[in-house]
Amino acid sequence: MANLNTTTMTNLNLKPHVIVYVCIHFVMPCAVAIGIIGNLLSILVFARREMIKFCVSIFTIVLALSDILLLTTSLFNIILPVFLGESMSDISAFWCHFHGYFDLLFAALSGYSVVFISVERWFSVWKPFDKAKYVTFKTTIITVVSYITISLITFSWFPLILEYSPENTKSGERCQLKLRIIYKIFGTLSVIFTYIVPFIFLGILNTLIVYRLHARQQTSIQRSMTSSGSTNVDPTLGSASTRKRQRQRNIDRNITFMLIAVAIAFMVMSFPFQIYWFYMQIRKLTTPDPVLFTLTQTFRYLNCCCNFFLYSATSSLFRRELREIFQCSNSSTNQKKDSNILQGGPVSRTRTPSSPPTYSTNMNDAKGERKKLLTISAPVTTTTIENVNLSVTPIEPTNGHVVTFKT
Repeated sequence: MANLNTTTMTNLNLKPHVIVYVCIHFVMPCAVAIGIIGNLLSILVFARREMIKFCVSIFTIVLALSDILLLTTSLFNIILPVFLGESMSDISAFWCHFHGYFDLLFAALSGYSVVFISVERWFSVWKPFDKAKYVTFKTTIITVVSYITISLITFSWFPLILEYSPENTKSGERCQLKLRIIYKIFGTLSVIFTYIVPFIFLGILNTLIVYRLHARQQTSIQRSMTSSGSTNVDPTLGSASTRKRQRQRNIDRNITFMLIAVAIAFMVMSFPFQIYWFYMQIRKLTTPDPVLFTLTQTFRYLNCCCNFFLYSATSSLFRRELREIFQCSNSSTNQKKDSNILQGGPVSRTRTPSSPPTYSTNMNDAKGERKKLLTISAPVTTTTIENVNLSVTPIEPTNGHVVTFKT
């Protein structure tokens, strides 16, 4: 398998090639670092409220997780052995038995995640009215658990065909293949299950999706031409529900284009390595060509780190949610800074005893203004009441006295 070839790559006594050196020392480490960061950001975006309401987001989260684990496996299978000068399978008995198992498992999870993404998009494009019946969150979770369980069982043969001999002092020969016939039979079946079957399904499903989208585009162009030719169309007739439906259709089409790009990238970048593997089995080669092997593995791992950039390039919804994540992080950091400033220490307040409080002077000014107004308005009121004779005699005494007013 691919991973037994990786254990022998470090032991080839060949002249160093510039392509091998550049790929292993620069391209692959960058792909691992960028891929892990990009897939973590993808998980954060697809887990947001606006994205998780789509069932396909669960498949994309599983795809990002499997890509992270596959990149981590490549770190131990290819990159570290070159820098250490010794294969990890010779150092650890656990890694001797499970290095190929992990590689096949995570590659299968990535492949079938992309397959079921395309199945969900096929329902969205070809059977939009039946999608709500077949594609639900319950069926999505059941599907994810099913193909993870099947993959765990399918590759359980791999640890059994290897033997670790710690007493062997020769480098590169502690981890040896002991059941070659089982390796060839089950290895071929595993490669077909992991790569060939997903490739066939992806080719068929995405061809149907693209065909349907092209037919819809032609139909919409014809409708727009007929509607523009008629002069009796009122542009205000579109209801709110129609506009909402159109906006939802645009979002769905945007997600479809994004996931078609992911599927095409997976087929193009992961398939060459398996073609080379079958070529090795047909020619009965025990030692791979270092240049071809390194190039095909590099493309395989570049596919794991390119999905984040495909999401960002093809989906405006993904870009908007990604911007909101960074805006939320910036606002939270600003709030933390403000709280630290407020909690930094006591604020010193000094009062000068020579300067009186401003509110007392304002009160004195108000009293003076009130007196001035009363003195001005007094003659006016006396002159108006001067010519009026009022005689008020209350009917009943007030507190035992009769009060008479005469003016």
